[in-house]
Amino acid sequence: MPRVPEWSVIYIISAFLTVSAQNILLSGVVTNSSQEPVQGAKVTLISHDLTVTTDATGAYSFIKVGNRNVFPILPSHQNIALVKGILTICLTGSSPVVIELFDFRGRLLDRIIRDNTIAGEYHVNIAEQPYGSKMLLLRVNIGSESTVLRYLPFFNGFCGNREVSTSSGAVLAKMQAAVDTIKVVATGYIEKKVGIESYEGVNDISLEKETVANLEKFSFFVTSLEGLRTLSGSDNGFGGDLRFGKTGPGAGLLGADSICACLAEMSMPGSSAKKWSAFLSVLHGIDGNQVNAIDRIGEGPWYDRMGRLVANNKGELLNERPINADEAIINDLPNEYGIPNHRPDPTVAAVDNHMTVTGSNQNGELYTDGSGETEGNTCDDWTSTTVRDRPRVGLSWPRGSFGRTTGGTGKVSMGGMGGHWISAMNAWGCEAGYELIETGAGTPGVYTIGNGGGYGGFYCFAHQP
Repeated sequence: MPRVPEWSVIYIISAFLTVSAQNILLSGVVTNSSQEPVQGAKVTLISHDLTVTTDATGAYSFIKVGNRNVFPILPSHQNIALVKGILTICLTGSSPVVIELFDFRGRLLDRIIRDNTIAGEYHVNIAEQPYGSKMLLLRVNIGSESTVLRYLPFFNGFCGNREVSTSSGAVLAKMQAAVDTIKVVATGYIEKKVGIESYEGVNDISLEKETVANLEKFSFFVTSLEGLRTLSGSDNGFGGDLRFGKTGPGAGLLGADSICACLAEMSMPGSSAKKWSAFLSVLHGIDGNQVNAIDRIGEGPWYDRMGRLVANNKGELLNERPINADEAIINDLPNEYGIPNHRPDPTVAAVDNHMTVTGSNQNGELYTDGSGETEGNTCDDWTSTTVRDRPRVGLSWPRGSFGRTTGGTGKVSMGGMGGHWISAMNAWGCEAGYELIETGAGTPGVYTIGNGGGYGGFYCFAHQP
């Protein structure tokens, strides 16, 4: 029988309102990871909209005496969140709460029970539990409502911060502060928010530098089938919907960028500090305007996970195969682990997975068919698995019937059939699905994104080598 831990592992945030006048007497020092003071950091007390700047010693202070009533924040609606390994439950009223944790085989690992839980916010740090290194399913029961979440240990500190919908349709909220939140912004450092439970006291804050200087060269890969399966939670991958929890204009691109960063982090911890962009074109981006894949990826150079050169610049990229790419990868572009994608599992035979979605023409711009039509080539800007589009794809490796490498230029002769790494043909559809067995041109009437040899993989580029 699974153990029932004490409720002390759940940190209860006070839900009582304070109606008397409240003094603000907060101070602290902002330092970096080397304990050096950070001068000029902007420190904001969010609820009060107060901002101060740290001095040469990194010190800051907020002083405000007795002229404002303070009301600690209560949840405005009932919701559940799993962010960076911490499960947060917000209750607007009293309710029984049961949290159950299962491994992916369905075996119950742990159960946390609270029969009568008052309104407020509650935390459980899943990442620090004995089972925190495993992939888990979490079932949270609040009264009669049940919500199931996926916990992936790879995401701790990075990829877990994405929105997921509960069974009631609510959006999982970010963690709220007990009373308020201090936000710190400084040039060259990652923005940090710290929750506080009192308006008096000392809160020293340490910032992490925005730097990729110590990372190995790694700035290009093809998303692997296994990687997409892990992030999507589906054997079929994402299909044409790459939003990955993002919402609003440009959600398909933003989600695809997050997928790139997550897979990069899983392969090389710390590499998410680089800015990753998916090599995808759309008709309507964040601002409503057309976005071309080639404009999203920086200026180069780009290297695979093993440090092998893919291309020095865009001019070298815009060829049938990238000019000057390492001979080991030029005709079989590698996945996030540096493994040639034609044979991602070296213990088994090669597979037919050459189709890689781009929505782009051979110049890396939004694909237009012979009539000038741009609709129907991007799965509704990478937000849909149901629209009957035929997304444009390139070939991560040229199929044997398409051509051969010629002359030392890195290009491939395709005999007129087309085998361009960016733009070669159209997939059959946007539905999630894969096809890894040679079937020629694909199966008519099957509208999966992988029909004919693929799985909906795409290219990822970092803006730093």
